[in-house]
Amino acid sequence: MPREAMFYAYTRNSARGLNLDSIGTIAAGKRADLVLLDRDVLTVSPEEIGRRSALTMVAGKMVYRRK
Repeated sequence: MPREAMFYAYTRNSARGLNLDSIGTIAAGKRADLVLLDRDVLTVSPEEIGRRSALTMVAGKMVYRRK
């Protein structure tokens, strides 16, 4: 499965499948649970994905920010 398709399957498409339009994508007014990584997950090796989070948000509030 292509990596980009995998990300859509775990985010936008799974939310649509559950009829949860309020989650699955990033947009103004939506609840923000997200992790910002320090590398491009579409191009790095699988071993490098998720090694270092730069920022984590839960319910729209920053709970972690790497210094």
